[in-house]
Amino acid sequence: MTTSTSVPTVSSVVDGRAMLDDIDSRLMQLLGERRAVSKQVQALRVQDGGSRVEHSRENAIIRRWAEALGDGGAELALAVLAHCRGRV
Repeated sequence: MTTSTSVPTVSSVVDGRAMLDDIDSRLMQLLGERRAVSKQVQALRVQDGGSRVEHSRENAIIRRWAEALGDGGAELALAVLAHCRGRV
């Protein structure tokens, strides 16, 4: 599931860094949202008698990230999953 987006042209280092800072802020906001949703899903699974972590689901996520992002995609997925999984 890849989406094509137009990448703005960077006209200077300062402008490029400002764009990167904006992208980083949006990524952090999305990761915070993902973590909050993940915690709710984990709680619901445990409430239903399941385990907090579902490894088959995590493996599917890792594969999807690797396919979409190529080199480094799996590593990014692992980091995101670890962050969103949180502590017991």
